[in-house]
Amino acid sequence: MPDTTPFPALPQRRDPWQDRADACVEYRLRTDAEADVLCRLLGLFAQLQLLPEALHMERLQDDLHISLRLPGLSLHRAGVLAQKLRGLVCVWQVDWQHLHHSLETEVA
Repeated sequence: MPDTTPFPALPQRRDPWQDRADACVEYRLRTDAEADVLCRLLGLFAQLQLLPEALHMERLQDDLHISLRLPGLSLHRAGVLAQKLRGLVCVWQVDWQHLHHSLETEVA
């Protein structure tokens, strides 16, 4: 009989620049409508030990419009991650904002 013991949850990677544990970042991306785009994006997050809290994708003609939310990122790390996302060949546009509590701040 196979072992059905669940794997223990991996601890969330701590961000040393994070001053607020309740902050999160929302990214909005416009990419090519290709089958491997989500794999590339999620692969990048997996390499960084990040798990999106929410992910929404919509196909509009030849583009994918993707929005996702990552908890626990500092402004510095969010900006570095936005640059990495922009470096992917399939990504055309990356917009992001840092959210904490009910306060929303637009950062370009």
